[in-house]
Amino acid sequence: MNAAGSVHTTLERANARAWGIATGLVLGLGLFVATAWLVAKGGADAGAHLGRLSQVLPGYSVTWTGAALGALYGFVIGYAFGRLLAPRRPLSAAERSGERDKHLRLNGSSWSTTLGALLALGLGGTTAALVLRGGDDVGDFLKHAAIYLPGYTVSWAGAALGAAYAFALGWLLGRLMAWVYNATVVRAEERVARG
Repeated sequence: MNAAGSVHTTLERANARAWGIATGLVLGLGLFVATAWLVAKGGADAGAHLGRLSQVLPGYSVTWTGAALGALYGFVIGYAFGRLLAPRRPLSAAERSGERDKHLRLNGSSWSTTLGALLALGLGGTTAALVLRGGDDVGDFLKHAAIYLPGYTVSWAGAALGAAYAFALGWLLGRLMAWVYNATVVRAEERVARG
């Protein structure tokens, strides 16, 4: 079997429900932590930018209740995207009976390192591009990034610090996604084997 066929076969074995749960938990947890951070930090203008989510997430606010509601919204949206984006194909009755140990497992080290590296390249590269471009207008996103990344600025040092923060965050999220995905797949396969 050639490399493209091997990748296709492996991707067919990904579990859509597990992808949905993993992405839902990561997005929900991310929105909860971002909101809780701003609530705990406090201040006159705390959360003005994140509070704009209330325009698309009814009832959301930068409060403890909003953090809980944001976690719920994040899970639902992440679950939907995970289910939608996960590769899958219908199983025949014969394939369904042999489904145990059929699904792909994620390697937590590889997954987390790759996600961390991608986020580090994204934030570090964007910051470096803005430093090279120069000027005072760095955009709203990067102005607000310093709220969550202490010491971050749009500078060469900020690009390096931002890349380190992004790598650490991506590594943690990758580990969490791999753990949740693998645990969900194991539970699903055990349920099929019992049933």
